[in-house]
Amino acid sequence: MLFIYLAVGLNHTFIYYLSDINGFSFSQLGLILIIMFGCLLMVLPIKPAAIATVIILCVFAAVNIHLSHPLTDLIFTLVILIFVATICLLVNIIGQKTLYKNYLLINRLYNESITDGLTKLNNRRSFQEQIEKLNSIAVRDEVTLGLIFVDADYFKIINDSCGHSIGDEVLKKLARVIDEKCRRTEDIGFRIGGDEFAVILYGVNRAKLEETCLEIVKDVANLNLKNNGRILKTSVSVGAALKPKSTRISSDKLVKLADEYLYEAKENGRNQHCLKTI
Repeated sequence: MLFIYLAVGLNHTFIYYLSDINGFSFSQLGLILIIMFGCLLMVLPIKPAAIATVIILCVFAAVNIHLSHPLTDLIFTLVILIFVATICLLVNIIGQKTLYKNYLLINRLYNESITDGLTKLNNRRSFQEQIEKLNSIAVRDEVTLGLIFVDADYFKIINDSCGHSIGDEVLKKLARVIDEKCRRTEDIGFRIGGDEFAVILYGVNRAKLEETCLEIVKDVANLNLKNNGRILKTSVSVGAALKPKSTRISSDKLVKLADEYLYEAKENGRNQHCLKTI
């Protein structure tokens, strides 16, 4: 865009030069419009736009001097062009700053809308968006996709007997364990509601998925929370499903299977995981 602005500005001066030496009249209003577009409407970066404008005006001034036009007319024209360019650049600066502030605000509001307030993990809305998107990509590109569901064992008893503040601390500790397992940019942790969490692992193999499940169960079991001077032990049940490379499956079906394996782990005695490859 910057190159186009510079090329159009210099081309205008070239046509102006050819018209003058051949005795044709050529309006200089076009240069004002070009400067307005280049300095404002094209929303170019300020410094490069200013440099390009200076180059265009210098070439324009050099051509007028070469054509022996009256110096006073040239100075008057340059003052008008510089004034127009300055106003446009100032408006451009204000507009870009406003747009950037609006971008930051929209980005912050969006992040808040997909973030769980207590644990700072992604929330259920984000989970629905990500599982659909990543599953579609995984099916299209024939890549594996792992989904882990984590549910705190006997959380309601802890929450009712120890109080909501202790319950919140348990959820925060669980969220920290989940977040620690998201070591790659493709790994995303979620709190999908109450004491339920999820982890999406894109492009993971079965061994790594099982290792992650085991680590979650072990790390949560090793958490030490104090309540009135005594240690409060916690545990989780984990269900996981792995979509192989060649398997085509909907995100809803993948979620349903992972949820079934989670309840299978609970029925088998809790504090353990259940992993199956689809």
